[in-house]
Amino acid sequence: MNRTAVLAIAGRDLRIVARSRAVLIPTIAVPMVLLLTPPLTLLAARTAPDSLVSALFPLLTRLPVEMFDRLPNEPARQAVVLLLVYVFAPLYLLVPVMVASVTAADSVVGERERGTLEGLLDSPTTDRELLIGKLLVPWGLATVVSALGAVAYGAVADLVLSQYGLPPSFPNVEWAVLVGWVAPAAAAIGLGLIVAAANRVKTFHEASQIIGIIVLPIVALVVAQAAGVVLFDAAVLALFGTVLWMVALLLLRVSARSFRRDRLLTRD
Repeated sequence: MNRTAVLAIAGRDLRIVARSRAVLIPTIAVPMVLLLTPPLTLLAARTAPDSLVSALFPLLTRLPVEMFDRLPNEPARQAVVLLLVYVFAPLYLLVPVMVASVTAADSVVGERERGTLEGLLDSPTTDRELLIGKLLVPWGLATVVSALGAVAYGAVADLVLSQYGLPPSFPNVEWAVLVGWVAPAAAAIGLGLIVAAANRVKTFHEASQIIGIIVLPIVALVVAQAAGVVLFDAAVLALFGTVLWMVALLLLRVSARSFRRDRLLTRD
């Protein structure tokens, strides 16, 4: 593999993303708003309603003894900690998925739609080199934005906790695994879906709709966590991330077989 060619393609795409405010701003702003809105809502509420405390009781009963002992005694404060540390954790996965999917869709389908991909397809690179170069920037950007989002979320969450008279909880082991292991895998799955659809969709708008395929399972994870169906502690997150990586690598390997110049050049 020609690493120089791969890096040249990635550098070209990075410059395009940096100049494209229409892609860059929504790509970063939308997932950050989705991530920070729940803790900001708690910050504005100033107290956890009784209905929320009752709704989180199933999750409370599933906590291991060592985790339960770290919770405050007051039910309202318990609810706040459960929400910020556990329930909202799956929601964080929207950030890498959305960033990776949108930027990858613009890099492949969007460029084809704008007519700027043909020159790159005529370059003396293999299909594999072209694919890797095209995916490096979306995956790297998703990883960086996800890390920054985690820092911002942790700062807001600790502010909310202090409002309720609780000590800071971020950073912690669960979120370290989520940010460092699970989020990059989720971004890779988003890339795999975009690559799989690259030869089947005609416009950037159609490609970006693929995000909905992953958004619904993430929402289901949030509901399952709140209902106590599953508990995303560090061990479960590590296993979950491993499964996501296996799915992502398989998806990328299978979808890469259909990533061919002749198909990308065909718009109809």
